[in-house]
Amino acid sequence: MANTTAKKGESAQAVTLDLLRQAGEPLAAKEIATRVINSGRCTSLKGKTPEATISAMLAVGSKPGGPFERVAKGTYTLADPNAQGSNKAAPRTRGAKAGAATAKPRTRQTKPSKATANT
Repeated sequence: MANTTAKKGESAQAVTLDLLRQAGEPLAAKEIATRVINSGRCTSLKGKTPEATISAMLAVGSKPGGPFERVAKGTYTLADPNAQGSNKAAPRTRGAKAGAATAKPRTRQTKPSKATANT
């Protein structure tokens, strides 16, 4: 099981991963935010809307390769509950999406000059 000793200054994502591991079931984003804040382990949540910060982190982290999985609207669980410390997302690559057709280059549209517009 994960180390449950309180560490000051842990990231919100690390605390969320630990809380979801302990819960063993999907939780609502609002409940996750409440538990993260009440744990006192994350000192970086000092803004006016820490719940929104946690919700945004869950939404971004639930994309493919992320550590979270969205199971219903506003409800999240761990993407791989057996993963111990791998909370890094898959590396992103630049360029076209796999299987996407090659896009045509953009052409610049010009406005007619004032000299030609008055003739």
